[in-house]
Amino acid sequence: MKLPELTEKKINEYIAVLKQYSKKINIISKVITDEQIKELVNESLLVDKYSRGLNIVDAGSGNGILGIPLAILHPEKKIFLVEPRKKKSEFLSYAVDKLILGNVKVLRSGIEEFVKVNNTMKFSIIARGFPDNGKLISYVKKRVAEEVILITSLSKIKKVEKGIEKCEQRIYNVPFRDNLKILYTANVSRET
Repeated sequence: MKLPELTEKKINEYIAVLKQYSKKINIISKVITDEQIKELVNESLLVDKYSRGLNIVDAGSGNGILGIPLAILHPEKKIFLVEPRKKKSEFLSYAVDKLILGNVKVLRSGIEEFVKVNNTMKFSIIARGFPDNGKLISYVKKRVAEEVILITSLSKIKKVEKGIEKCEQRIYNVPFRDNLKILYTANVSRET
């Protein structure tokens, strides 16, 4: 994906912050190369093609490799980085401050708490490597979230197939990654 020059510069700043912070506290593998990180960022940016939401919740944000590049790409969207682990949420807050991302809010909580507190807001959920895809998809089925977009493995998609049969669903390939897919799920309105 060819990015505007300023966007690419800001994403490179994020990568530098990520690597620098990881020298003291392990947020990303110490042996990962810049090129591998850029590949992960490019995979994450594929989610942008499918998300229609203006409020985007990155469930289990971890090191921010999904939500932060999207926030950089779309300063007009509100991005919520939801991460329950202290070490990672502290990094996310540090990175957001360092990159001066005014459209990002870091929440040290689980997705359940975010949903409970923000039950009147329209939002989309995105996730990469989330441990319970079924939980995230249940928010679409209950009409809590407008859409859920996951970067996940084909085997994890097969585990939730039965749960999404009544939802709008699409599966997209991630280039050069045979088993990695993007699963888009949205509620199909039955109202007339």
